[in-house]
Amino acid sequence: MKKQILLEDRNQTMKLLHLFSNWRWTGPAEPVTNLVSSLHHSGWDITFSFGQELRTESSILRHAQKLDLPIHTGLRLQKHSNLLRDYYDVLHLRQWLNRYHFNIVHAHLRNAHLITALAMRPITEKPLIIRSCYAGEGPLGLREKLLLKHSTDGLIVISDHVKQKVINNFNFPDNRIWSVHTPIDINRFNPHRGLGDLRAQLGIKPNDFVVGIIARIQWRRRYQVFLEGIDRARRKLPNLKAIIVGRGTNMKPIVIDPINKMKLNDVIILPGYQSGDDFVRTIASMNVNVFLVPGTDGSCRAVRETMAMGIPTIASPRGILPALVENNERGLIIDDTPENLANAILKLAHNQNLRNRLGHQGREFALEHFSLEQQADIVGGIYRNLAELGKR
Repeated sequence: MKKQILLEDRNQTMKLLHLFSNWRWTGPAEPVTNLVSSLHHSGWDITFSFGQELRTESSILRHAQKLDLPIHTGLRLQKHSNLLRDYYDVLHLRQWLNRYHFNIVHAHLRNAHLITALAMRPITEKPLIIRSCYAGEGPLGLREKLLLKHSTDGLIVISDHVKQKVINNFNFPDNRIWSVHTPIDINRFNPHRGLGDLRAQLGIKPNDFVVGIIARIQWRRRYQVFLEGIDRARRKLPNLKAIIVGRGTNMKPIVIDPINKMKLNDVIILPGYQSGDDFVRTIASMNVNVFLVPGTDGSCRAVRETMAMGIPTIASPRGILPALVENNERGLIIDDTPENLANAILKLAHNQNLRNRLGHQGREFALEHFSLEQQADIVGGIYRNLAELGKR
């Protein structure tokens, strides 16, 4: 027992460096920042570095400063590889590693991983490298294969399915890979906070049945299927309303023009991007959530947030969605044709007991698996485990 306590004390004082190769507050930026915050407040000696962009509020820097996190600036850490800027980062990171003697470098996203691997090459006493992969299908391609083989001491993925896939396809050691749920702020997404909803402000009547979709407005997110499904469903459900929460540079051709063409102006509501408590109120305005294509954050954070609010989801069988939603457990999984989507909407609209059961089970699942504190405990345990295992 004494030996175990001493081991945990030793590992708790390890120096951790978290690298995130992006500056935008998008994709997995929020889960990564939340993890760093949870670890920091749990007593870990942690340093956080990420891509730099000072001209916008929609940056990791602004959010990290609000959380008073231990930030170390100076690296450019772009999302995509750039020979000159990556070379600059490699040289500067190498100086950091020699000066600060980090025990573990935790790389988030591939370019942060690549820069870390190159920076460590001439270093004699190399820190451990752990990588988090947020892709719903796991790491793909030759570059990922080489990084996993030569420059990865531990790997965190978002599902058991991805874990097994990496073990099988990359011959990765099964004792060095962990499946960890991506957490959310359970306290924020709590339907019992008393915030209310935005139905009145959005022109939604009390007896309207509201279907929502929360996703960046991009061609690949299959908005045409969503709109056509709503068009079919509203013919049998006169009180149907739909909320599209999000923004995008191609909003006009993707949603506005089709809405006008299908004469859905009195059905579709476009509140745009929502943040803070207004975002929570927007979710509370929905009866059902629809999610068809995972984005850059393969953990599908919007589904986790609506799940925590007790809102069931209609999802496609893509990425992590089947395991996250689980058909007839926390929502419905469909082959996402307009007809199937319309039928799923009508099924939930006409069966309140089913809707209530799926929503309740989704919230219970979120409470059990998605808390920030739980993730900090799990990841802290991974660090201690990795310290025992040592370098590959």
